[in-house]
Amino acid sequence: MIRLGRSAIAAAAAAVVTASGATLAAGAGYPERTVEFIVPFNPGGGADASQRTFNQYSEKFVGKSLVVVNKAGAGGTVGWAELVHAKPDGYTLAIVTPPFDIIPALVRPKQTGYTLGQFTNICTYAVVPDVILVREDSQFKTLADLVKFAKANPEKIKAANTGTLGADFMTTLLIEKGTGAKFTQIPFTGGAQALQGTLSGTTDAMVASALFAVAQKGKLRTLAIASSERSPQLPDIPTFKELGYNVLSERYRVLAGPPGLPKDIVNYWSGVCEKVTKIPDFRSAMNKIGQPPAYRDPAATDAALKEMREHMQDLVDKYHLAK
Repeated sequence: MIRLGRSAIAAAAAAVVTASGATLAAGAGYPERTVEFIVPFNPGGGADASQRTFNQYSEKFVGKSLVVVNKAGAGGTVGWAELVHAKPDGYTLAIVTPPFDIIPALVRPKQTGYTLGQFTNICTYAVVPDVILVREDSQFKTLADLVKFAKANPEKIKAANTGTLGADFMTTLLIEKGTGAKFTQIPFTGGAQALQGTLSGTTDAMVASALFAVAQKGKLRTLAIASSERSPQLPDIPTFKELGYNVLSERYRVLAGPPGLPKDIVNYWSGVCEKVTKIPDFRSAMNKIGQPPAYRDPAATDAALKEMREHMQDLVDKYHLAK
């Protein structure tokens, strides 16, 4: 691994600002101190791991400490509610993990502490597709096998998720809508519990992010991936689209700030984000934790989130989920 000297780091940081088209010049002094990143989940989870990895590789460009502050609670809404009340000075940012922030705001808007559109989206640095999995020894060898059985036996297939109205729950509804199958959803209190339920035979299938497909290869069989194209990490797994089903479901790792974050700071961090996602070691590290790096600028991030909100709103309306 090549280690950069101080002069090289300074040059790289300047290049980040220039490449992003930012109006915030290095001489302006930002950042002058530690920048905190709210992770609204407990340490050790996927969002926590991705943000710590991002910070590790960003520090060499920024030249200041980047610190993760875990603010867990209520499925992430505690931390995101804190973000919208933070001072928009660039020293408090956060990881936002759509659709986890979108769903609560649609189904229980009075309880989330924020509204959709309040965050200042800076960039997307990873996109994690969803998958449907069964045990390696399952009778269902392909998605066609599972769908055929589920159609002939409505609600007999028990599908694990990590909580009612969570991302897995909503993805399962998307799969039902796209395939015509009908499952019985079994909520667990977390990914580890849902995984154990599937491995033990309590449930027949599991809908989850591709992190599980990567980590549990050999124990779970992935039947399909809900991305627009095959994943480099799972090249043998067909997409739902390939198999004739209109199912697209991904989870984003978005860097965001509070409302009113100045454009020059947005551009600065978007530039850092773009540079970091091109670093081979960063890409390798993110792939190892099952979170493929992918850069989207503020405008592209806004557009992707708008589309996701529309899909989630359709499900909320179709299944009468709003409280």
